[in-house]
Amino acid sequence: MDKLTDQVAIITGGAVGIGFAVAEVLAEADIAGIVIADIENAAAAAADISKRFATDAVGITTDVADSAQVEAMVGEAIGKFKRVDILVNNAGIAPSVSWDEVTEANWRHVLDVNLNGAFLCTLAVLPTMSRQKSGRIVSISSVGAFLGSVCAHPAYGVSKAGLIAMTKSLAKAYATDGILVNAIAPGSIDTPLSRTFGEAQLQEFIEASPMKRQGTARELADAVFYLVSNRSTYVTGATLHINGGSLLV
Repeated sequence: MDKLTDQVAIITGGAVGIGFAVAEVLAEADIAGIVIADIENAAAAAADISKRFATDAVGITTDVADSAQVEAMVGEAIGKFKRVDILVNNAGIAPSVSWDEVTEANWRHVLDVNLNGAFLCTLAVLPTMSRQKSGRIVSISSVGAFLGSVCAHPAYGVSKAGLIAMTKSLAKAYATDGILVNAIAPGSIDTPLSRTFGEAQLQEFIEASPMKRQGTARELADAVFYLVSNRSTYVTGATLHINGGSLLV
């Protein structure tokens, strides 16, 4: 495995599921520092990473939809580590809400967390990455960006499509600053969030894949590692599809 020695990463939604698997993979690559930003259990997740790996992990309770909390989190990260090399925009919600239950309030809430949260975190790290003339930003989108929401709130697919558009715009704007910006569009991944959809829906996800299974959080994390490592130095503005063949594009 390539090493991430001396680098520092911020992972939003990093306390559980895909985000925590990403933290583990980066720690295995000897990354110097990890900031786990999550709305709950951030400190416990960071303590676990620090205990098992030679990585200084810090947990910061953060609501990514709140600009003040995001600025404070990034400020604390830079204050401690003096740099930010990697941002993984993973925090997201997927409430099961049908169109006839959609309100302006619950629509805005999904967009605030999934899309605006990634925007706020990206905005907060860009000055540091620009000064460094290096950085990697990876946003976790979804197959729902291409198919529309399957069982989650209709705004879920909208928010995930927005991440892809934002990724392309950022990639063009910051390539000459040495900042590579990419997205990953997972299919169904076995996480605590996906299990909330119920057994019948999970079986539909499994049947939709030619591989007849869900992906694992580790398989997703390995894809993130590719995009933040030196194996992807000519990749920017791309969307990497990790879906077991359930969407062929």
